[in-house]
Amino acid sequence: MNRSGAIEKKRLRELYRYRILDTPSEPEFDGLCELARSLLGADVAVITFQDTDRSWCKASAGRHVDTLPRSSSVSEQAVLAGEVVVFEDMANEPLFRDHPLVQGDNGFRSAVGVPIEVKKGLSIGAVVLMFGEPRTVSAADIDNLLRLTHAIIDRLHLRRIRIERELDQITRAKKDAEIAAQKWEIGKQRRLLEQTARLARIGGWEYDVVADRMIWSAEIYRLLELDETVAPPNLTTLLDYCREEAAGEVKRLIVRVLTRGESFETEIPLTTTSGRRRWARCVCEAEVQRGKVVRLLGTVQDTTLQRATEEEVNFIATHDMVTGLLNRAVFQERLDRALTFRTQARTIGLYLIDVDHFKSVNDTLGHHAGDVLLAEVGRRLREAVGELGIVARLGGDEFALLMPDCGGEDELTAIGEQMMRGLQEPIAYDAEAIPVTISVGIARAPSGTPADQLFKDADIALYEAKGEGRNRFVLFDRAMREAIELRHSILRAIRQAIDRGDLRLHYQPKYSLRTGVLAGFEALLRWHRPDGFIASPGFFGIALDDPQLGLAIGDMVIREAVRQAADWRARGIVFDHVAINVATPQFRRGDLCDCLTAALDEFGVPPAALMVEVTENVLLSKVADEVQTTLSQLADKGIKIALDDFGTGYASLSHLKDFPVDLLKIDRSFVATLTEERESRSIVRGITALAHDLGIPVIAEGVETTAQRDMLRHFGVDFGQGYLFSRAMLPAQIESSGLVNMLPVQARA
Repeated sequence: MNRSGAIEKKRLRELYRYRILDTPSEPEFDGLCELARSLLGADVAVITFQDTDRSWCKASAGRHVDTLPRSSSVSEQAVLAGEVVVFEDMANEPLFRDHPLVQGDNGFRSAVGVPIEVKKGLSIGAVVLMFGEPRTVSAADIDNLLRLTHAIIDRLHLRRIRIERELDQITRAKKDAEIAAQKWEIGKQRRLLEQTARLARIGGWEYDVVADRMIWSAEIYRLLELDETVAPPNLTTLLDYCREEAAGEVKRLIVRVLTRGESFETEIPLTTTSGRRRWARCVCEAEVQRGKVVRLLGTVQDTTLQRATEEEVNFIATHDMVTGLLNRAVFQERLDRALTFRTQARTIGLYLIDVDHFKSVNDTLGHHAGDVLLAEVGRRLREAVGELGIVARLGGDEFALLMPDCGGEDELTAIGEQMMRGLQEPIAYDAEAIPVTISVGIARAPSGTPADQLFKDADIALYEAKGEGRNRFVLFDRAMREAIELRHSILRAIRQAIDRGDLRLHYQPKYSLRTGVLAGFEALLRWHRPDGFIASPGFFGIALDDPQLGLAIGDMVIREAVRQAADWRARGIVFDHVAINVATPQFRRGDLCDCLTAALDEFGVPPAALMVEVTENVLLSKVADEVQTTLSQLADKGIKIALDDFGTGYASLSHLKDFPVDLLKIDRSFVATLTEERESRSIVRGITALAHDLGIPVIAEGVETTAQRDMLRHFGVDFGQGYLFSRAMLPAQIESSGLVNMLPVQARA
């Protein structure tokens, strides 16, 4: 098995980005290596990385193994295969039977290698375990090794991020030092030039008014690029070297000095004999005799370089160095100025622009690639807008466009479409083609509107654009602001409800449709508002999606549901399980299994008495991998898993095979139309048959009529819950309702 040259170059380039080769031993890698050896009881475990012609060992545990030629290593076979390789008896393998590590009494007889795949299709090394005796490696052993290898890959990614951050800091520090040195040099030059201008004027000149004769020093000839052997032009002809925009002012100054004897000092834009454009500072004083000006004396200093330097400093102070666009401070000034211009017919448009998924470009390709992308996005935005507006970079991946005098929504929309079209083509970087999209929030306001209000409106529209899936523009309307204010109001109210204990769990019974026996309860969160209204999550769902509040509420639900299950079990109430709903933030945090098992241990509840309900949307979210890992951990602990709202999302039927599912829950939308719509009956019948073929029982929610119950029972649905049986109630209400049975005291004992 050989690897093509192009793929190998890409693999080596990826390896070198981690800067791992020939580094000293590190406790993290040594510990992971020892853990791998102990997991399978191997004689030796090594973590190796495949260089050009060697298999270099980063860490080892057990017997010492030197760095080996790459072609004759187990790790090379794992890297080439791109998957776990197992050699149960190396003495029977043609590749290894004559290998020095296999020969002799102390030779190795079996080995397993797991590739370290840092990107899809790119393995930079391997974790290798070797045994002194022939050995069969089980699927469980391989799963353990794969988990451990993922930990090694995570460590490598952290290392790479740290290295890139350090390089970026060095680059930025160097750039900052260069700018500081440049500013210091500019300041020094300015001081020297000012001193020189006062003490030793660079070029001297004299004009005899009576004789109409001009005398120049050599420096002035050089400034105007004139032949020094030719007599200087007279005063009137000299005006021809002044650029047109300044000639009138210079002529006025000369007339005043000739007629009134008023001295002057000014900077004049010149055009030399060869057509070059220069700046000169001209100082002129008059010599007056008997009330008449008889002679003019002065100096001329070439200030072209000083002017250019000042313009460069001004550019640095007013522009973003990555994109060359105006910076945030100048953009804010231009926006304030546009809004201050009070004309009723004048409307100002503001576009706030975010580059979608910019962080992933920085993380995968490095900050230089990110800078290239930002510069190109800035160029394309400026090109798309042209002279119609002012484009600026506000910072990070944020850009802005100011339209000082825009028309109606049609014009705003047309410019938005123009920007989106300008960014359709991917951006080239090395061998990569980086796709780029933007999210845009657009707002407009009449002059006189506070700038911060216009910014808030555009920011709200940008938030909507991101929420709708990015890669789009959204125009602000008042309903968006009201929605944001409502969101903040709800989040504030829920925080207060948590502090007051107003969020409580109600429990809805679940029954066997075949026997009528109570199967368990679903814990449903309710908000007991101060006005007496009891609100379901439909009224405060945004709080559950909030990263901080969602976790706080989720932890409260877990603890309270397990505590209630323990209380009912202790008092002999007969039920199989209590089900809780788990949202995306709890999976994203990564410790859901630990939280559940800690609560079960604290209250002495067996894992089988708890069920976790997960919706299809969670399975399809950005944390789908974490969800699958967590659900597998929960299943291993004995906690039941239910797939909620099945049939309403876009989950593939393969999820029933890929995820550990103990119960399939048919969504209430199908149950509600079961007796009226043939399509709903077909869907329920099909889902039930499929689940039963896979050995998964089925429950229907939202059962409200006996006709629905009978039809579900006829289709073979195992369990049901809904208002037909009971609404969700507080624990005390359930206990007093007669819906539950209690074991005798002797049975509890």
